[in-house]
Amino acid sequence: MSNIAILMPQWIGEFVCALSVISRKTAATDDHITLIVPQHLIPLCTLLTTLPYFPYRRATRSELLDSIAGVKRQRFDKLYILNHSLSTGWFGMRTGVPVRRGVSGGLLNPFLTETASVSGAGSGQHITSDYAAILEVDDVSPDAWPGVPVPPSQEHAGKVVLCPGSRNGTSRQWPGYRELVKLLPSYDFVILGDQGDVEEAKSIASHLPHRVHNLAGKTTIETAASILSAGSVVIANHTGLMHLAGYIGVPVVGIFGPTSAVRHRPLGEAARSATAQAPCVGCNKGTCSRKDMICLSEISPGQVLELAGSVVRQPA
Repeated sequence: MSNIAILMPQWIGEFVCALSVISRKTAATDDHITLIVPQHLIPLCTLLTTLPYFPYRRATRSELLDSIAGVKRQRFDKLYILNHSLSTGWFGMRTGVPVRRGVSGGLLNPFLTETASVSGAGSGQHITSDYAAILEVDDVSPDAWPGVPVPPSQEHAGKVVLCPGSRNGTSRQWPGYRELVKLLPSYDFVILGDQGDVEEAKSIASHLPHRVHNLAGKTTIETAASILSAGSVVIANHTGLMHLAGYIGVPVVGIFGPTSAVRHRPLGEAARSATAQAPCVGCNKGTCSRKDMICLSEISPGQVLELAGSVVRQPA
């Protein structure tokens, strides 16, 4: 039995997608697995998995050196690196773990002893396929993910959960949420997001304040997970909350414009993806070269509503 470590991604979406693959690895091996988790994701980690973890702190040079020293003391036999950055490769090398496996090509190669060939962004494969290749487990369709439920919020049971923000600003923000709320007069809504989403959430909630509970910027990630878990359906831009909803097994409609729905669709059989027919869909650019964001504006509220209706949970 080997003592292995997995250096986890730093973004919520990638983190939970990686966890879904790690669950297959834990089922297939007797190895002792420890997750190396970015500090800001530790509350989410403890909520979603019982695997042991080691905090990856790097806000200051002192914290980074302490993290390296702490990993060294664990005497891991092998380190899987799920980030693709120069800094994580350097970190892995400095820990002294004898076997370090990550993505072949690019910045990581000088720091690795084993490399994995992955499909990449333009391949038509889900991001979990990359993690499966790195972690040396069989690739499984993201639709097969059964979900890991978390305790639901009773206060928000049965509400439609909206996640209208995006860490990438307006390049991933669908403009149809205001109209969508009007098309669902029999439902109450709750809006989730971080501080960067507050103004957009206010704009949506102001139209129907008696039916829309705006919690953008007001919840922890643990509270947000419990609200997602209680929802009848989640409607979200391509965000970490979209992926979290899929991970915990909630019906979810992900709205995709410049990013690929094939590569980044949420996990689970109750997940749907809303996309436009524009030829530029999936360009993966942070700024629209057409200046009109047609990839998002051509997705109608009716299209999203139809997808949501195909997976929505009915009241018990």
